Amino acid sequence: MTDTRLARALQIEGLKLTRSRLAVLQVLSDTSEHLKVAEVYRRARGIEPRIGLASVYRTMGLLARLRLVKHIHIDHRHRHYAPTLDGHCHHLVCRTCGRVVEFSDCGVEGIARLLTLRTRFRIEGHCMDFFGQCPECWRGERTPGTPRRIPSTGRSR
Repeated sequence: MTDTRLARALQIEGLKLTRSRLAVLQVLSDTSEHLKVAEVYRRARGIEPRIGLASVYRTMGLLARLRLVKHIHIDHRHRHYAPTLDGHCHHLVCRTCGRVVEFSDCGVEGIARLLTLRTRFRIEGHCMDFFGQCPECWRGERTPGTPRRIPSTGRSR
């Protein structure tokens, strides 16, 4: 995800590219991690020291409404966000440690075609999250609450 693509999406919506929004866009373009708003805020302050936490929350909410980022349900205490590329987002989420693994081979395209034929909806994208325990947690090898981010397994787009 590039900040240029995100900036262009905001401009298409007729929204201003404020210094605060540009700082958030830069943070998102510089990482492939799933970030909490607090972490986006911390990193954005390094770019724009006057940014406020409320501005970060508003910008992340705006990007979510525009479907440029997706809220990942890791736990009920914090919102984690991940970029959505090409209308797809797929995650395995460990309920014990918060580990998130991205995957691309979802196999939903056939279902989407059938749903389009049956309902006449123009399907523009989909998201899929599976919840459970990662191998380390179900084997008891990791202490709860110590997340480990695993790099993406690749995207088939």
